[in-house]
Amino acid sequence: MNLDSILSINKRNLDVISVYNPRKSFPLVDDKIRTKVILETVNVPFPETIAVVQNFFEIEDVFKALMGKADFVVKPARGRAGGGILLVEKNGDETWRTPSGRSVDKDDMKTHFGDILFGVYSFGRMDDRVLIEKKVIPDDFMYNIYTRGIPDIRIIAFKDKPVMAMLRIPTDQSDGKANLHQGAIGVSIDMETGITGSSVMNGKRIEAHPDSGVSISGLQIPFWKEILKIAKSSSLAVPLEYIGVDIVIDRDLGPMVLELNARPGLQIQVVNRMGLLPQLEGVQK
Repeated sequence: MNLDSILSINKRNLDVISVYNPRKSFPLVDDKIRTKVILETVNVPFPETIAVVQNFFEIEDVFKALMGKADFVVKPARGRAGGGILLVEKNGDETWRTPSGRSVDKDDMKTHFGDILFGVYSFGRMDDRVLIEKKVIPDDFMYNIYTRGIPDIRIIAFKDKPVMAMLRIPTDQSDGKANLHQGAIGVSIDMETGITGSSVMNGKRIEAHPDSGVSISGLQIPFWKEILKIAKSSSLAVPLEYIGVDIVIDRDLGPMVLELNARPGLQIQVVNRMGLLPQLEGVQK
C-alpha cells in the first residue's frame, strides 16, 4: 500500500470531517433513533424497532413486552464503536444468552439498560436512550460463513458516492458483534463487482474464518448493486458528505441500514490494502 495514499486520522479530522461534515448535523447520525426517522422519509429500509426506553420508569413495562420475544438486540441510541450492543436469544423464562453462550438474566439486563441510560456507552458520556430492535436473521450467504452474530457491510461514501467497502464478520471473540476492535474480521470488497478479497483479524492477515474454517475470499456479496444504491440514498438523506454506512442483509427482508457514522474509522484502508485519499480525490475532480 502506498503510504502517500493513506488518509491519516489527523487529515481525516482536519481536511475531511471538519470541511465536509457540519458539526451541527452530527446528532442526526449519532442518534440511531433520529437516523431511523430520516431514513424512513427516503424509504431506506432498517431493522424494526421493538421498543425505546427513555428512562428508568419505563424498564418494567418494556420487560413485559420482551418476555414474548425469542430474540432481540439492545443498543444505546447514541453508542460509539459498538459499545453496549447486546444480541440475545431466549434461554428460559427470564434468561437469555449471547452468541458466545454467555447467560444474561433479568438483573443483568436491567443493569445493562441502566448503564445505557446513564450514558456509559454514548458520545460525550451524555444520558442516552435504550433502543431495542428485532434481531436480523442473516442471509444464507452470511450464515454459511459463520452461524453466530450478525455480519455487516461498511461502506464509505464521499459526496454521495460509495468509494470503499468491507465486509465485517463476527467471531467468537467479538461475541456476535461485527466490530473490528472487538475481534471481528474485516474483508475487502471490490467496489465494481462486490467480490470479497483479503481479510484481516486483530491486525493480521487470515485466509479463513477462525471459528468455522470457511474461506472468505473470492465470494460474491449478494444484492451488491442494491447495497450500493442504499448507501447512496442514505448519504443523500443527511447533510454530511463523508459518512460510513453500515448495512446488513436479512434473510427475508434483504439489505437494510443498521446505522450511519459521521466519523467512520480508517481500518477499512488496512483491510483493502489501499488508501482512501485517491478515492476521495477522484470524486472531487
